Parts: sequence; C-alpha cells; structure tokens
Amino acid sequence: MNAIVLASGSPRRAELLDQIGVRFKVMRPDIDESVGKNETAIPYVERMSRSKYQSIRAVEGNNRVSDEDIVLCADTIVILDDRILGKPKNQQDGILMLEILSDKAHRVVTSVTIGQYSQLNSFFVETIVKFRILKKGESAAYWLTEEPQDKAGGYAIQGVGSIFVESISGSYSNVVGLPLMETSRALEKFGLSSLRAP
Repeated sequence: MNAIVLASGSPRRAELLDQIGVRFKVMRPDIDESVGKNETAIPYVERMSRSKYQSIRAVEGNNRVSDEDIVLCADTIVILDDRILGKPKNQQDGILMLEILSDKAHRVVTSVTIGQYSQLNSFFVETIVKFRILKKGESAAYWLTEEPQDKAGGYAIQGVGSIFVESISGSYSNVVGLPLMETSRALEKFGLSSLRAP
C-alpha cells in the first residue's frame, strides 16, 4: 500500500487523521511562512499549502518520498477584516489578538494540497467563528495556560479556547487544522477511503 505523508509538524492534524483511521508518516516541511508584500489572505494560505508540498517533494537522500507516496499538506489561517492573524509572537501579541477577536466574527481558512505522481488536488475550506465578549483579564489568564502560543489566531477551539466561542458556521475540524469531510473526499480520488465495505 502506498504511504501517506503528512507534511506538517502540527499534532492537531495528526490527531485528526488518526480520528478517521488514516495511517500516515510525518515529515516537517521547511518553508518561509512570511506574508508577501501586498499578498492577501486566500492567495497566501494557498501558497503556503503548495509550498509545503513542493518542499517535501524536493527532499533528497534517505528521507526522500517516492512518486507513489501520497503527500498531504495543509495550512490554516485566521482572518479578521482581511487581516491575517498568525501565531502570536509573544504574550503581548497573543493577548492583543484575543482582544480584537472579542465580540466579533472571524474566518478560519485551511488550504489543503494532496498529490501523487502528476496528480495534484488543492482546495480550501472556510469556517466562520464568532467570539463572545471577553471579560477583563481572560486573555492574559488564557495565555498562561500556554495553549495559544503556537496557534493561528492565538486560540485553540479544541481546548480551553472553546469557552470563547459563541457560535460556529461550517467545519469544526477545519478550525482545528484540517477539514475532515473535504479531506476524506479528496483522498478517495487517490483510492483511499476511511470506510471499507464489509
């Protein structure tokens, strides 16, 4: 059976693939995640996903992936008023992110790229998340849990950060880091299914 390579260092994405019974190995892509000058959110997240794919395909030596291997890459961003909210740089940045998300709806977009041989499938999924009003001191207290420190937008919906979420429209798993319904459908095009007929 051909190997699936998850090109991500995110433990959340690994847990999501485990959840639907997909077997895979992990490789960490090496890319520059800087936003380009005048680059808007959707082109940026799509470029990140494709760059991760290209990074893994370019690996040489013992760690090289074969043409038969299916490489799965994803990148997730949080967008508020067309502004990309990445991972917090420090405590001050993390607290500020939460304060500007307070009582507002924001978009979470994940771009997924899956490829094997010359076949390449890319798509993105968008979810709308609405935060309640955050009380004074909550942002700072949340930072001290250490949960938001490596999360786009400075929060984790699957963790303590869920207490801030008033509503969600769209894919929950997309907000965690990988839209499972759409990803499983895409994998079916490569001959892989989470459900096998008895």
